[in-house]
Amino acid sequence: MEENAGKHEEITPELLMVMSASIAAYLGRTVRIRKARFVDPMQVNAWGQSSRVVLQASHNLNVRRS
Repeated sequence: MEENAGKHEEITPELLMVMSASIAAYLGRTVRIRKARFVDPMQVNAWGQSSRVVLQASHNLNVRRS
């Protein structure tokens, strides 16, 4: 077995297409992925994770104006 078999060095165009298609299917509209990167689970801390959750929750996807 290779040492790097479990590690991903880059996000391939095919992976971006799969991500985009699955997000579009979930949201029901087309999406554009501006940035994607792998997160090392060994370097994730609680404060950083909390900040990411707050940031992602602040994006209101269903804006309805009457």
